[in-house]
Amino acid sequence: MPTGRRDFDREPAAWFGHQDDEREERPEPHEREDLYRLLGSRWVVAVLRELRDGTVRYNTLHRRLGGVSHKMLTQTLRRLQRAGLVLRRAHHTVPPNVDYQLTVTGAELLEYLMRLEQWANAHGLY
Repeated sequence: MPTGRRDFDREPAAWFGHQDDEREERPEPHEREDLYRLLGSRWVVAVLRELRDGTVRYNTLHRRLGGVSHKMLTQTLRRLQRAGLVLRRAHHTVPPNVDYQLTVTGAELLEYLMRLEQWANAHGLY
C-alpha cells in the first residue's frame, strides 16, 4: 500500500551517484561509546587533564599519571582517539616517539569537566 513517502534508505546507492563501497563508514548508534561510560573510566579525565597544556609524549604522560599500567594508558588513549578527543602523532625516529594532544573537541570537553568540578567543589561534592 503506497504511503506517498519514498524510503530513500532502500534506494540503491548507485542511484545517488556513488557505489555502496564508497559510503562513509560511520558507527551505528549502538556501536558508539556512551559518553558516561567513557568519562566514568578511571583514567580518562586524568589523561585529558594532563594534556591540557599542550602536546605530551607517551612516556612523560605515563610518568605524570603514576599508577597507570602501559596497557591501560594505551587503551585509554585509543578510546579517546576514537572518540575524537585526542590526536596521536608518531614520529619516525629511533627509538620511536609518540605524542598526544587534545583536539578542539577534547579541549572543549575538558573545559566543561573543569566547570563541573568547580560546581561540585562549591557544593561540597568534590
